[in-house]
Amino acid sequence: MAKLVLMLRIKDGIFFLKEWLERYESLVDEIVVLDNGSTDGTIEMLKIHPKVVDIVPTVGYNEGRDKILMYDHVRLRKPDWCLWLDVDEIFEQSLTREVLDKMMETKIIDRYAFRRFHFIDREHFAASPFWLNYSSGHDRILWREKPSGYFADLIIDSPNVKGINGIKAYTNFRIKHLGYINKALVDKKAEIYKNVLIGDQGIINTMYLSGEKGMKWIDEKNNINVILLNIKLNALLMKQFYFKGIGLLAKSFNSLFKKSTDVNIVT
Repeated sequence: MAKLVLMLRIKDGIFFLKEWLERYESLVDEIVVLDNGSTDGTIEMLKIHPKVVDIVPTVGYNEGRDKILMYDHVRLRKPDWCLWLDVDEIFEQSLTREVLDKMMETKIIDRYAFRRFHFIDREHFAASPFWLNYSSGHDRILWREKPSGYFADLIIDSPNVKGINGIKAYTNFRIKHLGYINKALVDKKAEIYKNVLIGDQGIINTMYLSGEKGMKWIDEKNNINVILLNIKLNALLMKQFYFKGIGLLAKSFNSLFKKSTDVNIVT
């Protein structure tokens, strides 16, 4: 059976930590944590959990530095597959270890992608056209560990690993992102981002989901409403792929045209 190691970067995550540990203790083999200076009891809870095998301490906000350091520690555990999730991200119940084992036993696919939904309260997720289009994409990855994998050295960056080539499968498995349901936590995160993203208020504004239309979460993958939602999201994803493909073609044609023009000028 493949060894799956879960990565968690955290600071003062006690609000979600118990729920998070209970969800993933049956899904993964080991958990490697990087703690960025917690003082709310987070470290104490992590230390007594049997699946937590390493806790790496850092201070000062630098996502890239932390991810690179944690990946080094994860590789010491010799994983076959890796997964990065934040403490406010919970997989739907239909994703079981049995399902993950079937995914990981393949020799063909090297990455599995999952959808993430931003919740406005415990029972409803953001469902305006903007956020449904966002959720149609897949921004959390399970990947086969390879020496080519790396994280970018950026102060703020996506938690998705870079450098893992091969086939990527887009799944319909969903993740509940609960981080925006608690205004005090959002305010705290926004304050950090203000100090790092000077002059870029747009990202911070999206964290509050003010006036957002909510859709009730149904934690049953085979429910007809969930099936219909996934069909809609897959259609939106295909639309994104279409326009991305058009953009790449246009860029290629422009490049060829420029080269042709340069040749004619030289001639």
